[in-house]
Order: sequence, then C-alpha cells, then structure tokens
Amino acid sequence: MAVITYGAAAPDAPAQPRRRNAFLRFFTALQASRMRAAEREIARYRHLLPQEFERAAEELGPRTEKGLPFIR
Repeated sequence: MAVITYGAAAPDAPAQPRRRNAFLRFFTALQASRMRAAEREIARYRHLLPQEFERAAEELGPRTEKGLPFIR
C-alpha cells in the first residue's frame, strides 16, 4: 500500500513555532524602552540624593518593611 501526501507539508516535518502577537511584541519593546529611560533618569540624578538613602535601601528587607510607619 502506498501513502500519498498532497501539499507542501510532509508528515515528518517539524511544526513551526508560533510567533508572538505583533501587539504583544510592540508592548514588550515599549515597556523595556520606558524601563531603560527611567533607569537613565535615576542614574542622571543619583548624585543629588544623600548617601543615607542608599544605606537605608540596602538595609531594607522583607522583615523590616513591616516596621515602616507608612505601611499598615
């Protein structure tokens, strides 16, 4: 018995991976771009912040955040 395949797809050809939606790719690229812009702005004005902010941020952890006065 013979098997005949009509069309371009062979039965043993691997399936093509689906591409992501164009809107989703655009939105992801936009989000990454805005994140890089925000990081550039923070780096641009970091020298104006006092060093106490850096030390306080390094000391914060999941347990110490509950002790902050504005988190209830």
